[in-house]
Amino acid sequence: MLQNLIDQFRNVFLAMPVPSRIIAGLLVTVIVIALGFLVRGSSSPKTEYLLGGKLLDEKDLDAAELAFGAAGLTGWRRDGRRMEIPTEQRSDFLAALDASAALPMSLRSHIQAAIDSSTPFESSEQRLARVSHAKERDLSDYIAKFPDVRTASVTYDRGERMGLSRGRKQSASVVVQPEGVDPLSRARIQMIKEMIRASFAGMSIDDVQVTDTNASVMPGDSENDDPLSKKRREEESYYEQKIRAQLAGYGQIHVKTFADIDPTMGSEKASLKFDAQPTTLSESRRKFENESSRPMPGGVPGTQANALSNRPIKIEATTQTTKTKEDQTSSNRVAGQEYETTRTAALTVKRIRVSIGLPMSYYRQVHLHNFLQDNPDKSPEDVEALSDDALQKLRDSTKLAIQSAVTPLLPEVSAGEDRFPLVEVWDYPDLPERQVASSGTGQAALTWLADSWQSIAMLLLAATALLVARGAMKSMGGDTDPAGFSEGFGLELPAPPAPVEEEEGKHEQMEITGGSLKNELVDLVEGNPEVAANVIRSWVGDAA
Repeated sequence: MLQNLIDQFRNVFLAMPVPSRIIAGLLVTVIVIALGFLVRGSSSPKTEYLLGGKLLDEKDLDAAELAFGAAGLTGWRRDGRRMEIPTEQRSDFLAALDASAALPMSLRSHIQAAIDSSTPFESSEQRLARVSHAKERDLSDYIAKFPDVRTASVTYDRGERMGLSRGRKQSASVVVQPEGVDPLSRARIQMIKEMIRASFAGMSIDDVQVTDTNASVMPGDSENDDPLSKKRREEESYYEQKIRAQLAGYGQIHVKTFADIDPTMGSEKASLKFDAQPTTLSESRRKFENESSRPMPGGVPGTQANALSNRPIKIEATTQTTKTKEDQTSSNRVAGQEYETTRTAALTVKRIRVSIGLPMSYYRQVHLHNFLQDNPDKSPEDVEALSDDALQKLRDSTKLAIQSAVTPLLPEVSAGEDRFPLVEVWDYPDLPERQVASSGTGQAALTWLADSWQSIAMLLLAATALLVARGAMKSMGGDTDPAGFSEGFGLELPAPPAPVEEEEGKHEQMEITGGSLKNELVDLVEGNPEVAANVIRSWVGDAA
């Protein structure tokens, strides 16, 4: 069957005229070259991002590079916080990560790895030490998940038992490198201490020490500061955060506050006042009247007169009467008094002074915005330069707006004192930063050409072959058909259908009526014996 196909192609090729053979050869050449380009292009190494483009930390990227280097892999490249690797070697890179335990922290567990790597031949002390070290690494990874923490390292240790005590002293040290140059806040340090304390049973928060690499003082030094400095620092930080949140719409601004603190460490006053008129609590009154009467003494003095003999005497009705009156009044009165205690808080804030800096570009942006708002039919290129008078007018209006927004946030001042001078607004020149070359349209076009030049070359070759074929056809006589085609190679070909009237009688050409092939051949031989003879001769010639 293969030989028959080869023979048929050879006969067809030999039957072609010379220009057609040249065109066919060129087309075959173009097809072969195009297939070669396609095969070569498909075999070129393509790249993809590791773990589906997952964003990795600097620590994970460094560990991945070490793992790839140890495995002898090449072709990887850092792209920001992602790792770009060859697609064909993806399994090799993943295997290198797994073998070196350099997977990102969200995909690994050091404790599980330590448990899986344990053997029945190791002692319990070795197993506990391995698990403890793995726990330290896991805690370090957990702390590094905080947005303001770049890297962290946890170290844990346990002391020996003292005497008959069953407990053992514990301690933990955490070294933290924050993002940027600012130190960690006290709240974040407290959160880290609480997390470490809760990770080890029986540990107190005093046993955890957090070291901030960006801090210039020890964590406990601020507690030993004098109360005035500590209070001033806390108030300045508090008001600075409030002002920044209030002026968030002004862009990149500089805010600095200064707190004027009353150095009085608290005072307590007590006062006692008495009323001019006492207050009667109770009152009692007692009144006594006494009346007594008795006869007056009478008779003759002497012994004889007073002997026991009976003698008549004259009795007189003279008596002595005694009357006594007494009136007692008592009252219980208390002088009215008022006791007042006044306590003043320690280190109160007397006033807050604020310094706010705006970039000069803010005024240019406001000027452009106002110009486009007043002239909707204009473009940014039509805006005029900002004059000195317009700049000063913008400064005054901006200063008044900022003072009106910030002043209500500040503490109350003494009666009659102006609050606006406490807010100072100034501007600074924002120098242009160095422009980083970015991949624009030209770079994207060059990248596309570098990736698709094989396909473009194939299309150019195909277009060249078509042009050659068109030129060859024109060189053969333009749009005229070859002689062999016009002669029909000895066959009378049917003419294209045309709206012509059918003539009666027999047709002098071959027609397809839809009947059986045998009847068609019989009709052809009977009606056109010459044509049938030519067909038979051509068949015999081909067979010879």
